[in-house]
Amino acid sequence: MSQRTIALDGGLTAPLAIGFGLVLVIEGAVLHLWVAERSQAWAWTITALNVVTLVWLWREYRSGQRSHLTVSDSDIAIDAGSRLRCRVPRSALATVEAATWRSVPDMARDFVNTAKPLEPNIVLVFREPIEVTLALGITRRVSRIGLRVADGDAARVLLETAN
Repeated sequence: MSQRTIALDGGLTAPLAIGFGLVLVIEGAVLHLWVAERSQAWAWTITALNVVTLVWLWREYRSGQRSHLTVSDSDIAIDAGSRLRCRVPRSALATVEAATWRSVPDMARDFVNTAKPLEPNIVLVFREPIEVTLALGITRRVSRIGLRVADGDAARVLLETAN
């Protein structure tokens, strides 16, 4: 098999990123003008923070567009941008399930939904909890990961044959 890569869906959408960006620009300009009457230093500090936030928003959007699942002969790697990153041996995967309302909890310590704000269409279940890296470099041990892919059935077949 060597290596197969599947694109993942989810994360910050373009309309949402544009909406947040427009609000941030308008709010930032008005706030800058209002605060500048009192303190130039604070006005420029607020503007700099808004620019940094816009850059972060752009990077978050781009990382979501590049999210992927890679299945190779020896391991499975998930790169969902800042939402989740991990690499595990194929043997660590117990099952691959079609996501249902029963398999996707609203809140569970051992579950991560990389498809947010969407719903996942497959759930990877591991034999033992694995360590994943989340936003800001936070690590957590999880037993299940929810993914959204264009063709859930093909992804399940690929992952099951890789197991």
